[in-house]
Amino acid sequence: MTDTEREHRTPGKRAGTPAASTLATNQPIVAVVGYPNVGKSTLFNRLTGRRDAVIDPIPGVTRDRRQAGAEWVGRAFQLIDTGGINAEDPTPIGRQVTAQARQAIVDADLVLFIVDATTAPTSGDLEVADHLRSARVPIIIVANKCERRETELLAQGLWGLGLGEVVPISAQHGLGIGDLLDIVVAALPEPEPILPRREGVPALCIMGRPNVGKSSILNALLGETRVIVHDRPGTTRDPIDTLFEYDGRELVLTDTAGMRKRSKMRAGVEHYSQIRAIQAAERSDVAMVICDATEGLTDADLRAVDSAARAKCATLVIMNKWDLAQPDLNAITGELRAKSRQRPLVEVCSAASGEGLHRLIPAALRLYERRRTRITTHALNTAIRELADARPGPRGGRRRLSLRYLVQIDTSPPTLRLDVNDRSLLTRDYGFWLENQLRRRFDLDGVPIILQVRDRGG
Repeated sequence: MTDTEREHRTPGKRAGTPAASTLATNQPIVAVVGYPNVGKSTLFNRLTGRRDAVIDPIPGVTRDRRQAGAEWVGRAFQLIDTGGINAEDPTPIGRQVTAQARQAIVDADLVLFIVDATTAPTSGDLEVADHLRSARVPIIIVANKCERRETELLAQGLWGLGLGEVVPISAQHGLGIGDLLDIVVAALPEPEPILPRREGVPALCIMGRPNVGKSSILNALLGETRVIVHDRPGTTRDPIDTLFEYDGRELVLTDTAGMRKRSKMRAGVEHYSQIRAIQAAERSDVAMVICDATEGLTDADLRAVDSAARAKCATLVIMNKWDLAQPDLNAITGELRAKSRQRPLVEVCSAASGEGLHRLIPAALRLYERRRTRITTHALNTAIRELADARPGPRGGRRRLSLRYLVQIDTSPPTLRLDVNDRSLLTRDYGFWLENQLRRRFDLDGVPIILQVRDRGG
Protein backbone atom coordinates (compact mmCIF):
# COMPACT_ATOMS: atom_id res chain seq x y z
CA MET A 1 0.00 0.00 0.00
CA THR A 2 1.35 3.44 -0.94
CA ASP A 3 1.84 6.32 1.48
CA THR A 4 -0.97 8.24 -0.21
CA GLU A 5 -3.34 5.32 0.18
CA ARG A 6 -2.41 5.05 3.85
CA GLU A 7 -2.97 8.75 4.46
CA HIS A 8 -6.51 8.69 3.15
CA ARG A 9 -7.71 5.49 4.75
CA THR A 10 -10.39 6.22 7.33
CA PRO A 11 -11.36 4.29 10.42
CA GLY A 12 -14.10 1.72 10.01
CA LYS A 13 -17.45 2.09 11.69
CA ARG A 14 -17.34 1.73 15.41
CA ALA A 15 -18.50 -1.49 16.98
CA GLY A 16 -21.20 -1.43 19.61
CA THR A 17 -22.72 1.68 21.12
CA PRO A 18 -21.04 4.83 22.37
CA ALA A 19 -21.81 3.82 25.90
CA ALA A 20 -19.81 0.59 25.63
CA SER A 21 -17.12 0.10 28.26
CA THR A 22 -14.81 -2.61 29.50
CA LEU A 23 -17.62 -3.85 31.72
CA ALA A 24 -19.63 -4.78 28.65
CA THR A 25 -17.06 -5.35 25.90
CA ASN A 26 -13.71 -6.21 27.51
CA GLN A 27 -12.10 -4.12 24.76
CA PRO A 28 -8.69 -2.50 25.32
CA ILE A 29 -8.68 1.20 26.25
CA VAL A 30 -6.68 3.88 24.42
CA ALA A 31 -6.38 7.25 26.18
CA VAL A 32 -5.82 10.48 24.22
CA VAL A 33 -3.85 12.92 26.39
CA GLY A 34 -1.78 16.06 26.06
CA TYR A 35 -1.51 19.74 26.91
CA PRO A 36 -4.64 21.86 26.20
CA ASN A 37 -5.51 22.79 22.61
CA VAL A 38 -3.20 20.43 20.70
CA GLY A 39 -6.01 18.66 18.79
CA LYS A 40 -7.00 15.80 21.10
CA SER A 41 -10.75 16.06 20.48
CA THR A 42 -10.24 16.47 16.72
CA LEU A 43 -8.30 13.20 16.71
CA PHE A 44 -10.93 11.55 18.93
CA ASN A 45 -13.65 12.50 16.45
CA ARG A 46 -11.52 11.34 13.52
CA LEU A 47 -10.74 7.92 15.03
CA THR A 48 -14.27 7.20 16.21
CA GLY A 49 -15.96 8.50 13.07
CA ARG A 50 -18.22 10.64 15.24
CA ARG A 51 -18.57 14.24 16.38
CA ASP A 52 -19.35 13.70 20.06
CA ALA A 53 -16.48 15.81 21.34
CA VAL A 54 -17.04 19.54 21.04
CA ILE A 55 -14.20 21.28 19.20
CA ASP A 56 -13.38 24.95 19.64
CA PRO A 57 -10.18 26.99 19.16
CA ILE A 58 -10.46 28.19 22.77
CA PRO A 59 -8.23 26.03 25.04
CA GLY A 60 -9.94 23.98 27.72
CA VAL A 61 -13.19 23.11 25.94
CA THR A 62 -12.81 19.41 26.75
CA ARG A 63 -13.12 18.80 30.49
CA ASP A 64 -14.58 15.37 31.25
CA ARG A 65 -13.51 11.98 30.01
CA ARG A 66 -15.49 10.81 26.98
CA GLN A 67 -15.47 7.23 25.81
CA ALA A 68 -16.48 5.81 22.42
CA GLY A 69 -15.76 2.74 20.36
CA ALA A 70 -13.37 2.59 17.39
CA GLU A 71 -12.34 -0.22 15.05
CA TRP A 72 -9.47 -0.84 12.62
CA VAL A 73 -8.76 -3.97 10.54
CA GLY A 74 -11.09 -6.01 12.71
CA ARG A 75 -9.69 -4.86 16.08
CA ALA A 76 -12.13 -2.97 18.25
CA PHE A 77 -11.04 -0.76 21.12
CA GLN A 78 -12.40 1.96 23.38
CA LEU A 79 -11.03 5.48 22.94
CA ILE A 80 -11.04 7.96 25.83
CA ASP A 81 -10.78 11.69 25.12
CA THR A 82 -9.50 13.81 28.01
CA GLY A 83 -9.07 17.44 28.90
CA GLY A 84 -5.63 19.00 28.79
CA ILE A 85 -3.13 18.22 31.53
CA ASN A 86 -1.94 21.51 32.97
CA ALA A 87 -0.56 21.31 36.51
CA GLU A 88 -0.02 25.09 36.51
CA ASP A 89 -3.75 25.79 36.25
CA PRO A 90 -4.70 26.72 39.86
CA THR A 91 -8.48 26.78 39.32
CA PRO A 92 -10.71 24.06 40.83
CA ILE A 93 -11.88 23.05 37.35
CA GLY A 94 -8.30 22.94 36.07
CA ARG A 95 -7.27 20.62 38.91
CA GLN A 96 -10.24 18.32 38.26
CA VAL A 97 -9.55 18.23 34.50
CA THR A 98 -5.96 17.19 35.17
CA ALA A 99 -7.11 14.58 37.69
CA GLN A 100 -9.58 13.13 35.16
CA ALA A 101 -6.88 12.92 32.48
CA ARG A 102 -4.45 11.23 34.86
CA GLN A 103 -7.12 8.71 35.85
CA ALA A 104 -7.63 7.93 32.15
CA ILE A 105 -3.91 7.14 31.89
CA VAL A 106 -4.20 4.74 34.83
CA ASP A 107 -7.18 2.99 33.19
CA ALA A 108 -5.60 2.77 29.72
CA ASP A 109 -3.83 -0.07 27.94
CA LEU A 110 -2.20 2.41 25.55
CA VAL A 111 -1.69 6.19 25.61
CA LEU A 112 -1.63 8.54 22.61
CA PHE A 113 0.38 11.60 23.67
CA ILE A 114 -0.70 14.44 21.32
CA VAL A 115 1.79 17.24 20.62
CA ASP A 116 1.50 20.24 18.30
CA ALA A 117 4.28 19.65 15.78
CA THR A 118 4.23 23.23 14.47
CA THR A 119 6.10 24.41 17.57
CA ALA A 120 8.98 23.12 19.64
CA PRO A 121 7.89 21.13 22.71
CA THR A 122 6.42 23.60 25.20
CA SER A 123 6.82 23.57 28.95
CA GLY A 124 3.33 22.08 29.08
CA ASP A 125 4.34 19.24 26.73
CA LEU A 126 7.40 18.55 28.88
CA GLU A 127 5.21 18.52 31.99
CA VAL A 128 2.92 15.88 30.42
CA ALA A 129 5.96 13.89 29.25
CA ASP A 130 7.37 13.86 32.79
CA HIS A 131 4.10 12.46 34.10
CA LEU A 132 3.94 9.80 31.37
CA ARG A 133 7.43 8.53 32.16
CA SER A 134 6.11 7.15 35.44
CA ALA A 135 3.08 5.54 33.76
CA ARG A 136 3.27 1.79 33.32
CA VAL A 137 1.64 1.77 29.90
CA PRO A 138 2.89 1.85 26.27
CA ILE A 139 3.00 5.38 24.81
CA ILE A 140 2.84 6.63 21.23
CA ILE A 141 3.76 10.27 20.56
CA VAL A 142 1.37 11.69 17.97
CA ALA A 143 2.79 14.77 16.24
CA ASN A 144 -0.34 16.62 15.13
CA LYS A 145 -0.80 19.38 12.52
CA CYS A 146 1.78 17.87 10.14
CA GLU A 147 0.29 19.19 6.89
CA ARG A 148 3.66 20.11 5.35
CA ARG A 149 6.93 18.29 4.83
CA GLU A 150 8.91 20.73 6.97
CA THR A 151 6.51 20.16 9.88
CA GLU A 152 7.08 16.40 9.63
CA LEU A 153 10.82 17.03 9.91
CA LEU A 154 10.27 19.15 13.03
CA ALA A 155 8.19 16.31 14.48
CA GLN A 156 11.19 13.99 14.44
CA GLY A 157 12.68 16.10 17.21
CA LEU A 158 10.04 14.66 19.53
CA TRP A 159 12.01 11.42 19.67
CA GLY A 160 14.15 13.33 22.16
CA LEU A 161 11.34 13.06 24.72
CA GLY A 162 12.36 9.43 25.13
CA LEU A 163 8.81 8.11 25.33
CA GLY A 164 8.58 5.95 22.24
CA GLU A 165 7.58 6.07 18.60
CA VAL A 166 6.65 9.40 16.96
CA VAL A 167 3.85 9.32 14.36
CA PRO A 168 3.23 12.48 12.28
CA ILE A 169 -0.44 13.14 11.41
CA SER A 170 -2.97 15.85 10.66
CA ALA A 171 -6.14 15.08 12.60
CA GLN A 172 -8.02 17.88 10.87
CA HIS A 173 -7.18 16.73 7.33
CA GLY A 174 -6.97 12.97 8.01
CA LEU A 175 -3.33 12.66 6.95
CA GLY A 176 -1.38 9.75 8.46
CA ILE A 177 -4.40 8.36 10.31
CA GLY A 178 -4.08 4.94 8.68
CA ASP A 179 -0.43 4.65 9.73
CA LEU A 180 -1.31 5.71 13.27
CA LEU A 181 -4.10 3.13 13.54
CA ASP A 182 -1.79 0.38 12.24
CA ILE A 183 0.66 1.21 15.05
CA VAL A 184 -2.12 1.47 17.65
CA VAL A 185 -3.57 -1.93 16.76
CA ALA A 186 -0.10 -3.53 16.81
CA ALA A 187 0.55 -2.12 20.28
CA LEU A 188 -2.74 -3.22 21.82
CA PRO A 189 -2.78 -6.23 24.15
CA GLU A 190 -4.22 -9.46 22.85
CA PRO A 191 -8.02 -9.35 22.92
CA GLU A 192 -9.76 -11.13 25.74
CA PRO A 193 -12.97 -13.06 25.17
CA ILE A 194 -15.82 -10.60 24.76
CA LEU A 195 -18.62 -10.99 27.26
CA PRO A 196 -21.98 -10.97 25.49
CA ARG A 197 -24.00 -7.87 26.22
CA ARG A 198 -27.65 -8.37 27.06
CA GLU A 199 -30.28 -6.86 24.80
CA GLY A 200 -32.55 -4.15 26.10
CA VAL A 201 -30.09 -2.17 28.24
CA PRO A 202 -32.08 0.79 29.64
CA ALA A 203 -30.67 4.18 28.63
CA LEU A 204 -31.24 7.03 31.10
CA CYS A 205 -30.17 10.63 30.54
CA ILE A 206 -29.86 13.50 32.99
CA MET A 207 -31.20 16.82 31.70
CA GLY A 208 -32.00 20.25 33.06
CA ARG A 209 -30.95 23.87 33.11
CA PRO A 210 -27.40 24.80 34.18
CA ASN A 211 -26.22 24.57 37.78
CA VAL A 212 -29.05 22.50 39.26
CA GLY A 213 -26.80 19.59 40.30
CA LYS A 214 -26.96 17.23 37.31
CA SER A 215 -23.34 16.08 37.50
CA SER A 216 -23.47 15.86 41.30
CA ILE A 217 -26.43 13.49 41.06
CA LEU A 218 -24.70 11.37 38.41
CA ASN A 219 -21.55 11.11 40.55
CA ALA A 220 -23.61 10.24 43.62
CA LEU A 221 -25.54 7.54 41.75
CA LEU A 222 -22.35 6.01 40.37
CA GLY A 223 -20.46 6.27 43.64
CA GLU A 224 -17.39 7.80 41.99
CA THR A 225 -16.23 11.12 40.60
CA ARG A 226 -16.99 10.33 36.97
CA VAL A 227 -17.66 13.88 35.74
CA ILE A 228 -16.40 17.24 36.90
CA VAL A 229 -18.57 19.10 39.40
CA HIS A 230 -18.27 22.84 39.95
CA ASP A 231 -20.67 25.54 41.11
CA ARG A 232 -20.16 27.55 37.92
CA PRO A 233 -22.97 27.00 35.37
CA GLY A 234 -22.01 25.26 32.14
CA THR A 235 -19.32 22.90 33.47
CA THR A 236 -20.58 19.91 31.44
CA ARG A 237 -20.36 20.49 27.68
CA ASP A 238 -20.48 17.06 26.04
CA PRO A 239 -22.89 14.20 26.76
CA ILE A 240 -21.10 11.72 29.03
CA ASP A 241 -22.20 8.08 28.63
CA THR A 242 -21.45 5.73 31.52
CA LEU A 243 -22.27 2.04 31.57
CA PHE A 244 -22.81 0.70 35.08
CA GLU A 245 -24.54 -2.10 36.94
CA TYR A 246 -27.51 -1.60 39.25
CA ASP A 247 -28.94 -4.51 41.21
CA GLY A 248 -27.41 -6.97 38.75
CA ARG A 249 -28.67 -5.08 35.69
CA GLU A 250 -26.69 -3.07 33.15
CA LEU A 251 -27.78 0.53 32.63
CA VAL A 252 -26.48 3.45 30.57
CA LEU A 253 -26.53 6.82 32.31
CA THR A 254 -25.80 10.00 30.32
CA ASP A 255 -25.02 13.42 31.74
CA THR A 256 -25.72 16.36 29.42
CA ALA A 257 -24.98 20.06 29.21
CA GLY A 258 -27.35 22.51 30.85
CA MET A 259 -30.23 23.59 28.64
CA ARG A 260 -30.45 27.36 28.26
CA LYS A 261 -32.99 29.62 26.67
CA ARG A 262 -31.88 30.23 23.08
CA SER A 263 -31.55 33.99 23.62
CA LYS A 264 -29.09 33.39 26.49
CA MET A 265 -26.96 30.83 24.65
CA ARG A 266 -23.48 31.77 23.52
CA ALA A 267 -22.55 30.83 19.96
CA GLY A 268 -20.15 27.98 19.28
CA VAL A 269 -19.56 25.57 22.14
CA GLU A 270 -22.84 26.16 23.99
CA HIS A 271 -24.88 25.85 20.79
CA TYR A 272 -23.40 22.49 19.81
CA SER A 273 -23.43 21.25 23.40
CA GLN A 274 -27.16 21.90 23.54
CA ILE A 275 -27.72 20.08 20.24
CA ARG A 276 -25.85 17.08 21.64
CA ALA A 277 -27.94 17.19 24.82
CA ILE A 278 -31.08 16.85 22.69
CA GLN A 279 -29.47 14.04 20.69
CA ALA A 280 -28.61 12.26 23.95
CA ALA A 281 -32.27 12.45 24.94
CA GLU A 282 -33.34 11.09 21.56
CA ARG A 283 -31.29 7.92 22.09
CA SER A 284 -32.45 7.49 25.70
CA ASP A 285 -35.48 5.74 27.13
CA VAL A 286 -35.94 7.89 30.22
CA ALA A 287 -35.03 11.53 30.86
CA MET A 288 -34.31 12.50 34.47
CA VAL A 289 -34.97 16.26 34.47
CA ILE A 290 -33.19 17.86 37.43
CA CYS A 291 -34.68 21.00 39.02
CA ASP A 292 -33.50 23.17 41.90
CA ALA A 293 -35.98 22.87 44.80
CA THR A 294 -34.77 26.17 46.27
CA GLU A 295 -36.06 27.97 43.15
CA GLY A 296 -39.21 25.91 42.56
CA LEU A 297 -40.39 24.88 39.12
CA THR A 298 -39.24 27.47 36.56
CA ASP A 299 -40.11 28.10 32.93
CA ALA A 300 -36.66 26.73 32.00
CA ASP A 301 -37.47 23.49 33.85
CA LEU A 302 -40.72 23.19 31.91
CA ARG A 303 -38.82 23.71 28.64
CA ALA A 304 -36.50 20.86 29.58
CA VAL A 305 -39.50 18.64 30.33
CA ASP A 306 -40.96 19.59 26.95
CA SER A 307 -37.65 18.81 25.20
CA ALA A 308 -37.62 15.36 26.81
CA ALA A 309 -41.18 14.73 25.64
CA ARG A 310 -40.34 15.79 22.07
CA ALA A 311 -37.41 13.35 22.18
CA LYS A 312 -39.97 10.60 23.05
CA CYS A 313 -38.41 9.98 26.46
CA ALA A 314 -40.36 8.91 29.50
CA THR A 315 -39.85 11.75 32.00
CA LEU A 316 -38.96 11.80 35.69
CA VAL A 317 -38.74 15.26 37.28
CA ILE A 318 -36.29 15.35 40.21
CA MET A 319 -36.34 18.23 42.68
CA ASN A 320 -32.74 18.43 43.93
CA LYS A 321 -31.58 20.31 47.06
CA TRP A 322 -34.79 19.24 48.76
CA ASP A 323 -33.14 19.48 52.18
CA LEU A 324 -32.67 23.24 51.68
CA ALA A 325 -36.20 24.17 50.62
CA GLN A 326 -38.95 21.52 50.79
CA PRO A 327 -41.52 23.30 48.60
CA ASP A 328 -45.09 22.02 48.19
CA LEU A 329 -44.70 18.75 46.26
CA ASN A 330 -48.43 18.51 45.52
CA ALA A 331 -48.36 21.98 43.96
CA ILE A 332 -45.36 21.03 41.80
CA THR A 333 -47.02 17.81 40.66
CA GLY A 334 -50.23 19.70 39.87
CA GLU A 335 -48.38 22.34 37.84
CA LEU A 336 -46.53 19.68 35.84
CA ARG A 337 -49.75 17.83 35.07
CA ALA A 338 -51.42 21.07 33.99
CA LYS A 339 -48.56 22.20 31.75
CA SER A 340 -47.15 18.93 30.38
CA ARG A 341 -49.16 16.47 28.30
CA GLN A 342 -46.93 13.67 29.54
CA ARG A 343 -47.82 14.14 33.26
CA PRO A 344 -44.25 13.43 34.48
CA LEU A 345 -43.54 11.58 37.69
CA VAL A 346 -41.83 13.58 40.45
CA GLU A 347 -39.15 12.53 42.95
CA VAL A 348 -37.18 14.58 45.48
CA CYS A 349 -33.57 14.21 46.58
CA SER A 350 -30.45 15.97 47.81
CA ALA A 351 -27.22 15.13 46.01
CA ALA A 352 -25.27 16.81 48.82
CA SER A 353 -26.75 14.81 51.71
CA GLY A 354 -27.73 11.68 49.79
CA GLU A 355 -31.38 11.99 50.83
CA GLY A 356 -33.73 10.30 48.36
CA LEU A 357 -31.04 9.18 45.91
CA HIS A 358 -31.95 5.53 46.43
CA ARG A 359 -35.39 6.17 44.90
CA LEU A 360 -34.21 7.68 41.60
CA ILE A 361 -33.01 4.66 39.62
CA PRO A 362 -35.98 2.45 40.66
CA ALA A 363 -38.36 5.25 39.61
CA ALA A 364 -36.58 5.62 36.26
CA LEU A 365 -36.74 1.87 35.69
CA ARG A 366 -40.48 1.85 36.39
CA LEU A 367 -40.86 4.46 33.66
CA TYR A 368 -38.65 2.38 31.37
CA GLU A 369 -40.98 -0.59 31.81
CA ARG A 370 -44.04 1.62 31.26
CA ARG A 371 -42.51 2.88 28.02
CA ARG A 372 -42.36 -0.74 26.84
CA THR A 373 -46.02 -1.41 27.76
CA ARG A 374 -48.03 -3.66 25.44
CA ILE A 375 -51.83 -3.20 25.75
CA THR A 376 -54.27 -5.77 24.38
CA THR A 377 -56.50 -4.73 21.49
CA HIS A 378 -59.56 -5.77 23.49
CA ALA A 379 -58.64 -3.43 26.37
CA LEU A 380 -57.98 -0.54 23.99
CA ASN A 381 -61.30 -0.88 22.18
CA THR A 382 -63.21 -1.24 25.41
CA ALA A 383 -61.56 2.02 26.52
CA ILE A 384 -62.44 4.03 23.39
CA ARG A 385 -66.07 2.87 23.47
CA GLU A 386 -66.38 4.06 27.05
CA LEU A 387 -64.58 7.32 26.27
CA ALA A 388 -66.82 7.97 23.24
CA ASP A 389 -69.85 7.47 25.48
CA ALA A 390 -68.44 9.78 28.15
CA ARG A 391 -67.56 12.51 25.64
CA PRO A 392 -68.89 12.10 22.09
CA GLY A 393 -66.60 13.22 19.29
CA PRO A 394 -66.82 16.76 17.88
CA ARG A 395 -69.24 17.62 15.08
CA GLY A 396 -68.53 19.10 11.67
CA GLY A 397 -71.79 20.13 10.02
CA ARG A 398 -74.10 17.11 10.05
CA ARG A 399 -71.28 14.62 10.76
CA ARG A 400 -69.80 13.62 14.10
CA LEU A 401 -66.40 12.06 14.71
CA SER A 402 -66.75 8.31 15.26
CA LEU A 403 -64.01 6.29 16.95
CA ARG A 404 -63.92 2.97 15.08
CA TYR A 405 -60.95 0.90 16.16
CA LEU A 406 -57.78 1.27 18.28
CA VAL A 407 -54.74 -1.00 18.16
CA GLN A 408 -51.17 -0.78 19.47
CA ILE A 409 -48.64 -1.08 16.66
CA ASP A 410 -45.37 -0.47 18.51
CA THR A 411 -43.72 0.01 21.91
CA SER A 412 -40.92 2.18 23.32
CA PRO A 413 -42.83 4.48 23.31
CA PRO A 414 -46.36 3.05 23.04
CA THR A 415 -47.64 3.80 19.54
CA LEU A 416 -51.38 3.47 18.90
CA ARG A 417 -53.33 3.63 15.63
CA LEU A 418 -56.87 4.97 15.82
CA ASP A 419 -59.30 4.40 12.95
CA VAL A 420 -62.01 7.08 12.62
CA ASN A 421 -64.73 7.89 10.12
CA ASP A 422 -63.26 11.30 9.19
CA ARG A 423 -59.98 12.50 10.67
CA SER A 424 -60.70 16.11 9.69
CA LEU A 425 -63.30 16.12 12.48
CA LEU A 426 -60.69 15.34 15.15
CA THR A 427 -59.85 18.58 16.93
CA ARG A 428 -56.59 19.19 18.75
CA ASP A 429 -58.40 19.52 22.07
CA TYR A 430 -60.27 16.22 21.64
CA GLY A 431 -57.09 14.43 20.57
CA PHE A 432 -55.24 15.63 23.68
CA TRP A 433 -58.20 14.59 25.84
CA LEU A 434 -58.16 11.07 24.34
CA GLU A 435 -54.42 10.78 24.86
CA ASN A 436 -54.62 11.85 28.50
CA GLN A 437 -57.57 9.56 29.24
CA LEU A 438 -55.69 6.59 27.76
CA ARG A 439 -52.62 7.54 29.79
CA ARG A 440 -54.64 7.52 33.01
CA ARG A 441 -56.46 4.25 32.24
CA PHE A 442 -53.33 2.29 31.40
CA ASP A 443 -50.98 3.76 34.03
CA LEU A 444 -48.80 5.59 31.52
CA ASP A 445 -48.14 8.82 33.43
CA GLY A 446 -44.69 10.11 32.53
CA VAL A 447 -44.61 8.18 29.23
CA PRO A 448 -45.10 9.59 25.72
CA ILE A 449 -47.99 8.16 23.72
CA ILE A 450 -47.93 8.39 19.94
CA LEU A 451 -51.47 8.41 18.57
CA GLN A 452 -51.72 7.90 14.80
CA VAL A 453 -55.13 8.63 13.28
CA ARG A 454 -56.34 6.94 10.11
CA ASP A 455 -59.48 7.52 8.02
CA ARG A 456 -61.67 4.46 7.52
CA GLY A 457 -64.56 6.28 5.88
CA GLY A 458 -68.26 5.73 6.39
